[in-house]
Amino acid sequence: MHYNQLIALLNENMYPESWVKSMGWDSRYTYTLRENVIVSIEEMPEREDNKTSNEFTEKFINKSASYVYYALKYNGSVVKNVCLYMVDGARALIPAPEGIADEHVDDDNLIIGVIIDRLVFETRYEHDDTTRYLKRSGLIFQESIIK
Repeated sequence: MHYNQLIALLNENMYPESWVKSMGWDSRYTYTLRENVIVSIEEMPEREDNKTSNEFTEKFINKSASYVYYALKYNGSVVKNVCLYMVDGARALIPAPEGIADEHVDDDNLIIGVIIDRLVFETRYEHDDTTRYLKRSGLIFQESIIK
């Protein structure tokens, strides 16, 4: 499978019912794609000090924010690591831009970030779409790719 095929597969499976959620002995989650069990997203260990504050995280009522890392895996190998901001007092996960001065979220990170946000907050797309938090943050993203 090529990378772009993997991202297209993720884009077609952006909802929690497409994934199997399991917790490991270390209390970190792994999400496995039901349609293709060799595709998974794994929560990475937290860093000791993962608090963050920047122009994107401070636009919420609760300015408390941190960052977390997830690894997209294919057949057990890491394909891509993604950094997400946990914003608004842990109410949402939004993808971080690639660079410090960047305001744009890459499409790949957006797809993976929306999937993770919906998996962590299982009813997100039913009641409160991830895009609301992305828009409030001021990050630039291609909304049309979110299903």
